[in-house]
Amino acid sequence: MALTDSLMLASLVALCPSIGALKSDFSEPELDAFHSYMREHGRSYRLGSAEYRRRLSLFSRRAAEVEAHNSRADRLWSAGINHLSDRTAEELARLRGRRGAASAGGAAPARPSGGGTFLSQRGQGRALPALPQEFMNWTSLESAGRIIDQGGCGSCWAVSSAAVLQQHLEIYSPASKRTFSAQELVSCVPNPHMCGGAGGCEGATIELAFHWALNEGLAEEREAPYSGTDGVCQKRSSGGMLQLGGGYADLSVDDLAKPGVHLARSGARGLSFGMHGWERLPENEYEPLLRAVYERGPVGVSVAAKAWAMYSKGIFNGCSKDAVIDHAVVLVGYGKDEKLGKGFYLIRNSWGPAWGEHGHIRLLRREDDSEQCGVDRKPEVGTACKGGPKVVKVCGMCGVLYDSAVPHFNKLSA
Repeated sequence: MALTDSLMLASLVALCPSIGALKSDFSEPELDAFHSYMREHGRSYRLGSAEYRRRLSLFSRRAAEVEAHNSRADRLWSAGINHLSDRTAEELARLRGRRGAASAGGAAPARPSGGGTFLSQRGQGRALPALPQEFMNWTSLESAGRIIDQGGCGSCWAVSSAAVLQQHLEIYSPASKRTFSAQELVSCVPNPHMCGGAGGCEGATIELAFHWALNEGLAEEREAPYSGTDGVCQKRSSGGMLQLGGGYADLSVDDLAKPGVHLARSGARGLSFGMHGWERLPENEYEPLLRAVYERGPVGVSVAAKAWAMYSKGIFNGCSKDAVIDHAVVLVGYGKDEKLGKGFYLIRNSWGPAWGEHGHIRLLRREDDSEQCGVDRKPEVGTACKGGPKVVKVCGMCGVLYDSAVPHFNKLSA
């Protein structure tokens, strides 16, 4: 027998046991489903390899979980197979690179640095007009249709912040075609207090992103397109120093944690596109959050998203009251599903348009959400700055009321 024939036979003999082992561990339908999944999502795992077996095992387990959940007659939401179904727990955790500045709950509001009436101060001593039962106006914005997939970078805080800024610009200056670069936020925003992570793809906060955009401006997307990596900050000199010119100053941990407004200083670069401030809303309060999205526009919010990966459609109610906040998303509206008889928050995610309901999830909304509270016993995982509190109170489904921030825009003059 020729040497090449011997080598071929040896390789076939070596491969056959691995195929046989797969068939003994997994059914033919499971293997067929996984191979179809690989083709659909462009996976190229080598048949029989350790990586192949690991991904097949993850996929099969998730498929069983989807089937088990969808067999429940009382469910409000349906699970499904998607591009995350063969991901490890560590890979899924990187998608939730949020994060907000945790307070101990009882901090006094930040003092505004200028005049005006702000959401955190309104209603003091007088009645406010009633909010509508449903508000979905912002879903018709042109900018609402583009859902970015953040990829393996923990940049949800940056992607969501850029989306909020884009939508507010369209609301207040609809003629403007300017865009905002999430990548500049990932590459440039300082995070000296390690709020929500080490910065960049390792996590930061919506508050830090808004503070940067207000003071230093933000490149357009074509100037710094999203790469899903830490990248290199274009506002750094050859020596690595940030070239700041808009009056940027690091926020203290206390400033990050307190509800209140931060107004633009003279010379702030965000003024060039109509941004004159940003506001952290009161923690765990239902009415100010709804009023913000109704009166101002989409709001950056923090949530516990560990259980979201399998979500396909419906109103999600899969979080317990005790929730670990670990993800940043955009609240774009609220309403009620008449068929299910349940209220919901409409949330824009950053896991691509094929995930959930066209890139969105509806979270269960209750009128008494401010009383639907638990605790986050691991704020260091996603919400705390270095040296922050060990336990924080979180309210609403998946802690949606805990930490939220909204930019303040004016209409640009013609």
